Amino acid sequence: MYLAVSAKLAEAGRRVLVLESRRSELMHQNALLTARLAEMTAPEVMLARATSLGFAPAGPDDIEYVVVDGEALGEAFVAPRPPGTYSQGFSGLSPAFTETLGEWFTRWMRNQQRQP
Repeated sequence: MYLAVSAKLAEAGRRVLVLESRRSELMHQNALLTARLAEMTAPEVMLARATSLGFAPAGPDDIEYVVVDGEALGEAFVAPRPPGTYSQGFSGLSPAFTETLGEWFTRWMRNQQRQP
């Protein structure tokens, strides 16, 4: 019984080693393919390839707009502002707050020290 269990354990261990080796090989191939894709899709490479295929950058005279009947024209696109650049005038606090927490605490400590 012990010998049968040991044999099955050894076989399972060998399968694990083979599978780990295959996994490592596939991960390496995946990394190589990812690097190759990055090289092939670099802007400079794609621009050179497009030029070699006869493409050229479109100028204002090359663009043709198609008007679709019944399609409402939307408002012009306005890009959102980056975080932290919203209107400087609105801080979200009530105008009643005229000092920071640190200023208030310093004032409070001074008043505590003055009292007997």
